[in-house]
Amino acid sequence: MGKDSSGGDSGAKPVDARVARRRQDPIGRRLRQMYDEVVNEDVPDDFMSFLEKADERKSDNQFDGTDQPAPKQRSMKTEP
Repeated sequence: MGKDSSGGDSGAKPVDARVARRRQDPIGRRLRQMYDEVVNEDVPDDFMSFLEKADERKSDNQFDGTDQPAPKQRSMKTEP
């Protein structure tokens, strides 16, 4: 095989796999921590209400014998 011509010689030495792993481990731990934080956040009540209504509409439409999508509703915007 020939020389790699994907971008020229950057002058950087190849990194040992163990060194690369040590560099990536803290990044992986932080990403997992951030993911866990997001997964464990509470879902806002208004969003849960929206999801419940969507589930109800979906289940209602499954049994009405039509393939038509449910009619669009007006915005769920609430007044303060």
